[in-house]
Amino acid sequence: MSVIANLAMSIDGFIADSDGGCDDLFAFYDSGSTEFHAAPGWPAFHMDEPSLTLFREAIARIGCHVMGRDLYDMTNGWNGHPGNEAPIVVLTHEPPASTPEGVPYFFFTDIEAAITRAVEVAGDLDVAIAGGTVARQALDAGLLDVIDVSLVPVVLGAGIPWFAGARGPVRLADPVVHEGHRVTHLRYAVLRD
Repeated sequence: MSVIANLAMSIDGFIADSDGGCDDLFAFYDSGSTEFHAAPGWPAFHMDEPSLTLFREAIARIGCHVMGRDLYDMTNGWNGHPGNEAPIVVLTHEPPASTPEGVPYFFFTDIEAAITRAVEVAGDLDVAIAGGTVARQALDAGLLDVIDVSLVPVVLGAGIPWFAGARGPVRLADPVVHEGHRVTHLRYAVLRD
């Protein structure tokens, strides 16, 4: 079991453009020849190897998702059906009045409580953190085990950085590298002092 942050990132370090858009960063999800559905109701992705296998394996290992309120609102909590149909923990100071039908949701105001609950829910599977702010908070709290970067060959020039403002330095192990079509997948284990 690992607590993993995974996002697509431009080569200049942004996880979204200045308006929060990610189209250029997620283009590799539709750049291949093999169709794949991550969850019911999700659009089909089209990928080639090794992205297809990495994506399938990552989804199969997820036991719980963690996200912040912004991503929850933007995706409507993935409409209750995230990849692997795993429960969702939301870090927020204001839980919504209702949640979509589907997987269970849990709401917490601090990162330690959120990750603790996510680990309990995930059991032997991984906890997947989506969103830059939540990932940075988990890194700062020493709760992040792995950083997965889908490095996309685009320069955005400006936007939302991933780990800006994190307490540092945080040292990472050498990357495991998989070269894909329109993306390079990098996996870094977070080193503990």
